[in-house]
This record gives sequence, C-alpha cells and structure tokens, in this order.
Amino acid sequence: MGIYFGIFIFFGIFAFLEIWGAKKTAILPIFLFLSLFLYILSFIRWETGTDWITYEFFFNKITGWFGESEFEWGFARLNEFVKITFDNYSVLLFILGTILFSFQTKAIYNFSCYPLTSLWLLWCISLGNVFFVRQTVATVLMFYAIRFIQEKKLYYFCFFILLAMLFHRTSIVFIFAWWVYKAKISVSRMLLIIGLSVVFSFVVGIIIGKLGETLGGIFQQKVDVYFADSDATYGMEVSKEMLVIRAVLNKGFIFFVSLYMLKKIEFKNKEYRGFLNLYWFGMVLYFSTVSISIVLARLAAVYDLTLIILIAFILKYANNIYEKLFLFLCFTGYFVLKLYTTINLYYDFYVPYKTIF
Repeated sequence: MGIYFGIFIFFGIFAFLEIWGAKKTAILPIFLFLSLFLYILSFIRWETGTDWITYEFFFNKITGWFGESEFEWGFARLNEFVKITFDNYSVLLFILGTILFSFQTKAIYNFSCYPLTSLWLLWCISLGNVFFVRQTVATVLMFYAIRFIQEKKLYYFCFFILLAMLFHRTSIVFIFAWWVYKAKISVSRMLLIIGLSVVFSFVVGIIIGKLGETLGGIFQQKVDVYFADSDATYGMEVSKEMLVIRAVLNKGFIFFVSLYMLKKIEFKNKEYRGFLNLYWFGMVLYFSTVSISIVLARLAAVYDLTLIILIAFILKYANNIYEKLFLFLCFTGYFVLKLYTTINLYYDFYVPYKTIF
C-alpha cells in the first residue's frame, strides 16, 4: 500500500505548489510528466487490478475473429485484433491505456483551472484510472465529450457517446448531459430532487423486496441477485439503508461546498455551473438506484468524475488565503480517506503492485 500513498504525497506536493502560485509555464510540463507516469503504470502492471482474471481469460481464449462474447463490440474486436496480431496481453493494455490517457490528459488540462490538483484528486478517487477496465475507457471518452457541450457541437457529442458505447453500453445514459449541463435549475429544486431520489430509492427497494417475498420463484432469485449487488458495501457490514445514508454524507460534502461557492464562482466562470449540474445529476442517478443495485448505481460514474474539476474551481476562487488553506486541508483529509477506502475495497487486487518486469 506504501506505493499508493507515496504517489499521493508526491502528486499532492505539486498540487499544493500549483494552488499557492507555481509559475504557469511550469504547470504543463509537470502535468504531462505526471500523466505519462500514470500511463506507464497502467500497461506495465501484471495481475494487478480488479477484473484482471476475467479480462485476461477472455483475451487468452480468443481463437479468431467475431467470436461469441458478452462484451461490447468495440472492446471485443480490439481484443481479437491484439490477440491475433500480437498475442500479448500487455500490448492490449498499452493500446487501451493510450486511448484512455490521451483523452483524459487533454480533458483535464482543458477543463481544470488547476490541472495538477485535478490529477491528484483523480488519483485519490480512482487511482488515476491506472487500473482501468472497459467502463473506465468509456467514462473518459464521455468526460472528454463535455467539451462538445460547451462548444454546442451536438454531432460530435453524440459521436463520442457512440464511441464510448463500443466499450460499455451503459454510456447511453450520458446523453442527458447535453441538457443537464446547460439547465437553469434553482438550488432549492436541486435539493428537492435529490431528496426525492433518496426516498424513491428506499421505496422501490422495499417494494421489490416485498414482491420477491410474495411471488417467490424466479422473481425472488432475481431480487436476490440485485440485492446481492447492492449489499456489496465495500467490506462493511451495513444495510442498504445505511449505504444510502453514507452515500448522502459522502457526496453531500462535495455538493454543499460547491453550492456554497456557486454565486461567487458562477459570476467569474460560467462553466462552473455546468459541471455542478452534472455532479448533481450524478447524485440523483446514484441515489435513485443504489439501494436497488450497486451495478445500476455505477451509471453515475462519469457524472461523479466532474468533482475533480469542481474542487479545482473552488480552491482557485476561495474568498481569501485563509479560506483557501482551510478548504485545501479539508479536502486533503477527505481524499486521504477516499484513497484508503479505494485501496482497501479491493486490497488483494491492488497490493502488491506487480509489473511485467
């Protein structure tokens, strides 16, 4: 685990220097270097990361083109191409990593007023996407597509959603971002809809559970599968209700700090409201589904990613040096816990970090 917290400290130092006045001319080369570092880690790994066994098994069993697969068309065809041409799983990781980090690096640098800080935050919430799966690639493609909402290029936006769907079919859910980003939603309405989504999640979860008890049979089996997923509470013995409460507290912290800074930042940078809208919609999507199935709740992944941009805005436009320092320390404490949770959730998959060498 030491390597992960070592990287946290290393990236955190650069984030601190960026926030406290590092020369802008130095930011880009450092940002590219750190992104390159993560990129290299993503394809020199071996037997490290979640779903490694599943993906490597699928790759190794390929014998020709257009074989039967439960995976999406684009992901399956890319696996077949690499298997038939190179027969080397590390080459596949290299190609997927190249796609992912190319778009991720450009998106963060274009969207964030503190790109080094955003990269540091990304490390805390998802280990910088080093241990990517196919949904991660799709998520980054959708995240990059936010630029086309800003530029009002609907066709390009739709193209990237279709491209993302080649890696994960649930990417279609991001189509709502086109309207959500530009929506003029009052704070009171935002809070009301979040509250209703939490209530909806509880009610639907209870109804499905009762129907399962009443109807039994196949329906009960399907309910058990759903709730087996939703009860995967990250190694903690808590109920579905407690999982929702913890999610409210976890996501609510970022959301309410973002609301606190809304009027000040929106006046200076109109894109802040768009990213806040996306994060809010992700909360609604998550709370509406998490007590039903944690698998469904993962639909909110790309919306949640916007927090790395929101926090950079918040730190840049803090009212004074004391507020900026206070917020930085609060976020540091919060994301230390976030990083620990991320690693501890799948400890055996991340520790130790193995390489091909």
